[in-house]
Amino acid sequence: MTLLASPHSVLTVLSHRPVDGLVDNHERYARLHGYRHATVDGMHVYGERQQVLHKYHTIIAQLVAMEPGALLLVLDPFSVVFDPHALPDVAHGYDAIVTTQTPKSALPAASGMIFRNVPDVRERLRKLVVELGKWAMRLPERQHACEATLLAECFPPLPFDVPLANGHFPSVQTIWGDGLAIDSIAGVRPLVAHNAPEWRQVDDGWAPAADYDFRYVIALVDDAERYQRGDRTRAIDTWHAAQRRTRDAEQHVNPHAPVAFVSLHTSHIAGYGDLHEENFVRYCTRHGYAYHAYREAPAFLPAGIDANWAKLHLIREHLPHHAFVFWVDADILAIDQSQAIDSTIDGRDFVIGTDHTAWAINSCMIGVRNVAPMRELVERICARIESFGDRSSVYASGGDQQAIYVEMLASGMIDARHIVDAMTLASSPVYATRNSRFVHFPAQHNHYRAVTMRVWDRLSHQR
Repeated sequence: MTLLASPHSVLTVLSHRPVDGLVDNHERYARLHGYRHATVDGMHVYGERQQVLHKYHTIIAQLVAMEPGALLLVLDPFSVVFDPHALPDVAHGYDAIVTTQTPKSALPAASGMIFRNVPDVRERLRKLVVELGKWAMRLPERQHACEATLLAECFPPLPFDVPLANGHFPSVQTIWGDGLAIDSIAGVRPLVAHNAPEWRQVDDGWAPAADYDFRYVIALVDDAERYQRGDRTRAIDTWHAAQRRTRDAEQHVNPHAPVAFVSLHTSHIAGYGDLHEENFVRYCTRHGYAYHAYREAPAFLPAGIDANWAKLHLIREHLPHHAFVFWVDADILAIDQSQAIDSTIDGRDFVIGTDHTAWAINSCMIGVRNVAPMRELVERICARIESFGDRSSVYASGGDQQAIYVEMLASGMIDARHIVDAMTLASSPVYATRNSRFVHFPAQHNHYRAVTMRVWDRLSHQR
């Protein structure tokens, strides 16, 4: 007997290039239940507003082609199917399901929406695209709107952190500005877990987070795959286990090589520091570079100088023994390990990268040549750092970057001879690809920084 195909469908709308494994995650869910899966590539549509309008036209086109009463799950580049519940179970008692973007926000997230093909839903979608069209064309009556505000008018969102009347969590935001749910999603078993950018009011308009990247989506794809295999290991437990591991105080690879990298990662960040170390041991061994890894603050550091404040002091310690020394943060990986660093330092005595945000420099990687003027510069930066009265956090007193910038400015070094772009040294995930030599993973909840780095590290074994 041939089973009839399910009337329900899954729609993946791509406004941005999806992370590895995302569309496979959507396709696997549809195939499990016999749902039709359609992937619509909207990356050719120019402009953020037209992309949004195109998405809702696509939703309508898919819905009207379905059987009456059939359900449509709408997924996007931020959405991951976590626990593959059947759509009729999740949507039981509902014709439309749209959930909030954060626990305290009245605005919806447009990720993991469910629509039933009934006249009322189709009419609400029709009205929505009319209003989105006004917004897309920047008509005065919608000048202060955004996708989320207009979506909320037609489909008032349900709180994502409260189960539906049928007991299901349809779509859960995992990380937002002042909170996270990513550690508890395995317990609540949502159909969809997402990390859609949070809409915020800026001046008189709405905008998503300015420095959003897809790191948590990458982590969610990995989490969902493990969860669906029956692996219930939590990232936070793996993180704590790494902190408890016994480690030697330091490791030195090729200690007499001309070019060296130095890093410091104490036990509290061992969850990703150990990943960084293994990765850089491979990279430096391959290219014949030195690598000095400190797992405890070494005794030669002055009192009160540790963690993020010790970068220039560690360079100072090793500079007499090498021709060129790089500081490298412990949340950096060498992804395309075939790329050497030599061409970047040829003709340069000092090199630091620009940040991908508004910072003029980013001290995640700093390279210094063993010549007298640079040794003197390092001494001045170390002295300035030691003079700061407050070193209680990464950004206290302006952070180490402030000390570096001020001394570079005083030396006439704030120029393209010494400062490169945001990709030549360590690229942020905002820009990074599998072809990036080094990738930096800043400003992430630490245990999920480790998850994301572990996923990216797999790419480093391919080059």
